[in-house]
Amino acid sequence: MTSKYSIVTSDLTIKALQDSGYKSTAHAIAELIDNGLEAKADLVELFVVESTDRPSHRARYRVEKIAVLDNGTGMDPETLRQSLRFGAGTRADRKGIGRFGVGLPNSSISQCDRVDVWSWTNGPQNALHTYLDLKEISQGLEEVPEPKLDAVPDEWQALSEGLGTTGTLVQWTALERVQWRGAETTIANTESLIGRIYRRLITQGKRIKLVPVRGWAQLPGVRDTRPNDPLYLMTPSATPYPFDSKPMFRAHGASNTGQIGEERFMVKGVDGQEYPVYVRSSIAVHSARRTDIAGEAWPPNVPTSLKPGDTPWGKHASRNLGISLIRADRELDLDTGWINSYDPRERWWGVEIDFPPALDEVFGVTNNKQSATIFSSLAHFNWREEAAGLSWDEFREALREEGNPRLPLIEIVYHIREKLLGKLRSDLEDQTQGTGTSRKRHEVVEVQAETAVQRRRAETRPSLTDQLAEESTPEVSKQLQYESLVETHHYSPADAQRIIEETMSQGKHVRLLTSRNPDSPAFFNVEYIPGMLQVALNMDHPVYNDLIAVLDRDIDGASREELAERLAAAAGAFKLLLISWARFEDEQPEKPRERAKRMRQDWGRLASEFLGASDADDEDDE
Repeated sequence: MTSKYSIVTSDLTIKALQDSGYKSTAHAIAELIDNGLEAKADLVELFVVESTDRPSHRARYRVEKIAVLDNGTGMDPETLRQSLRFGAGTRADRKGIGRFGVGLPNSSISQCDRVDVWSWTNGPQNALHTYLDLKEISQGLEEVPEPKLDAVPDEWQALSEGLGTTGTLVQWTALERVQWRGAETTIANTESLIGRIYRRLITQGKRIKLVPVRGWAQLPGVRDTRPNDPLYLMTPSATPYPFDSKPMFRAHGASNTGQIGEERFMVKGVDGQEYPVYVRSSIAVHSARRTDIAGEAWPPNVPTSLKPGDTPWGKHASRNLGISLIRADRELDLDTGWINSYDPRERWWGVEIDFPPALDEVFGVTNNKQSATIFSSLAHFNWREEAAGLSWDEFREALREEGNPRLPLIEIVYHIREKLLGKLRSDLEDQTQGTGTSRKRHEVVEVQAETAVQRRRAETRPSLTDQLAEESTPEVSKQLQYESLVETHHYSPADAQRIIEETMSQGKHVRLLTSRNPDSPAFFNVEYIPGMLQVALNMDHPVYNDLIAVLDRDIDGASREELAERLAAAAGAFKLLLISWARFEDEQPEKPRERAKRMRQDWGRLASEFLGASDADDEDDE
């Protein structure tokens, strides 16, 4: 019984044990799987057992037991008893996936009121059994019950595929805090997470079998967990067809190890030794986002009209957003602090950070192995704010002279933020230029501009592109357009041909496109092609990123707050654009300033015609 002077009451202790920080039931189950794999099991079986009883015909069957059985080395009596003590780990070293060896009681009590453990080193008939029961703890139980000989129940022996001469069975009952109700629902929600957490170990030959059960009979859907790789490089995998048997991404980026898309950083641990940290990155293959890739057949049951993100594999990728933190071949976390949640393109890149257990303190690995808090806290680290005007090299040297312990992680963060993610995002933007939503938005503007151009043609003298058209032929114009799109703006030949045919068939004389031009100070460039006025928005100019791209991004999945932020950011960028022109005029000598003023006024009159073209067209139709 708890003394009236106890610092902590039994009720408070139990509440603290239940609220031990597991993100979900699946994360708690992962702790049990950890123990089996740490014990050198090559097969771990997850059983989710639902009752045969339900209160009414419409009510769903309810899960009443969850168990994890492994064919690992098993535990002797002392180790078994210690394994259920809170805060008393049984593993001194950290070479494997374990952290402190305290996951079994913590994870169990976070989900259930009773956990039973059988472990054996000489056959399941000679198993040792002990347990924890929250009701008994609240009544004053202070010690883990001494293990006693107790054969593994026959029902579990009958269900198991890999029951061996050594192993461990952990059973949860009185499931008061499990998230999901039915067996298959629980397994389905767990499968994605454990497939991601243990993806490397699965590809190395470890099996994690998923078994839904009702009563003591297996239900349909028994299966082995497949790898769920957020870098989408592993095959076979849990990715939907056709990317279940071929990679959906490819390795991407520079390397200092000889492996494409892999950079190695040496980081000093608390023991003074240096250890390697690997940063790996990947990007979607073209056929994941485009229907027109030669030799890559689009699945016949998936409409070609779908946006890439609405395909089965696109939806799968949307559930794997973030940077994967890998420790000892086991994922700790998929850190979403690095993504732009409103941008659907974020699903099409992957990054993982791979570090050894010796760097746990440096990265801030939590006891329950669900996050690396120090590294994650740097997701929004702005080195420029701390640098106070110093260059990156100067700032890094200052941190080194100070002996700042964050320096190794800050260097990794700088690499990810300044080099890796920017390149991934720009390459993704280039990947689908000329297709999809952005092209359709350009076409809407082109139609309105064409109306204004036709009116100008009737009212003013011929423009330069009009004159060039009179002196040339349609074939020459098509060839010049093709060369411009492919050679200057780096569109694929197929995209260039399609854009030209669409434009000419619709009788347009204006084309708007996006292009990269890092050497140009202009935020848009103009080309005068016979019969075609071509305007290329410079994707490397801040005006594009801060104004055009902000407004052109898809709104699917964006919240009202995110949309309001985007509109406010775009409005601010547009106002700065106008002020920059005003400053341009302000800096000119008198005569050029007057010329700039007249140009501004003439452009304003022309802008009125173009922006009012659709309204005028509507009036003509009335």
